[in-house]
Amino acid sequence: MSHATRVFAGSLPVSLAFVLLASGCAAPVDETDTLESPLSSVQARVLPTDEASRASCRAVAEMVYCSESDARAAAAQCAGGSRGGSVAVRTSVGPCASAGAAYPTPASCDEPRELDCSFYSACVERSIPCGPSGYALGFGEKYCTAFRAANLSAAGKKWVGRTMACLQRALVPEIREAGAFTTRPASAERCAEVLDTAFASHPDCYTAKESSICFLPPGDIVTVLDTIGLREILTRRTSSQMLTTAGICIGQLTQRLFGFSEKRAVAAGRSATIEDDVVAPRDELEASLAEWKKLEAETR
Repeated sequence: MSHATRVFAGSLPVSLAFVLLASGCAAPVDETDTLESPLSSVQARVLPTDEASRASCRAVAEMVYCSESDARAAAAQCAGGSRGGSVAVRTSVGPCASAGAAYPTPASCDEPRELDCSFYSACVERSIPCGPSGYALGFGEKYCTAFRAANLSAAGKKWVGRTMACLQRALVPEIREAGAFTTRPASAERCAEVLDTAFASHPDCYTAKESSICFLPPGDIVTVLDTIGLREILTRRTSSQMLTTAGICIGQLTQRLFGFSEKRAVAAGRSATIEDDVVAPRDELEASLAEWKKLEAETR
């Protein structure tokens, strides 16, 4: 898969290489995607990269373009309207008949695209409209955009991709239950249900054995917390999830330090996970364990 990127600051294009954060578990935009008639061999997407462009470029971010130039033109226009916002253009190989929605139907939302933050607006919000303060736009899309642009190590980028895919898949049943796209606002009760479902998935997605936040380098942990922000961390909903996540990390790190995880993997005859393959020195693992214990104590 090839990628070509141009970033726009305001309305002026500035050449810049945009590196994707990671390969996640969600379906990538490549030869297997099905925009039926192969009149073009290019699929181009517009990716908001900051908070300023997230709303102004939302509509174009939900689209698949059949040429990089068309995507660049759309990116320049929406970034120019975001008062200093920036966006990136990502291209990939794939059949494309004409520009169209990345998620044209609720059924298309069953397979979230790789590192695609538009899933929250195009799928979740269109199925269950809860407005700017609802989970889809007020949290999911917001932090998806922020983490996609975060400065993380290779392990951190891998974690972002897999976690993003996990969090989005957790909302697919909600979209299926809605059954159709609508513009009619959802009830407060329904919006609360979506938020509860989404937040309940956070700890398990963050600490999934194939890519757990618990074993990220200390610098990545700092970046993750900075990206979430102290204001959000201190909210009741997020502090509760942080407490659960810290508890899971304490357990995973303790198991790793004493070799329990590796022994269980060998006994079960299963392939190694990121937890089994951690090669960090023992003192680094102990330091990470101490930090997670500290975070657990601070969020109680």
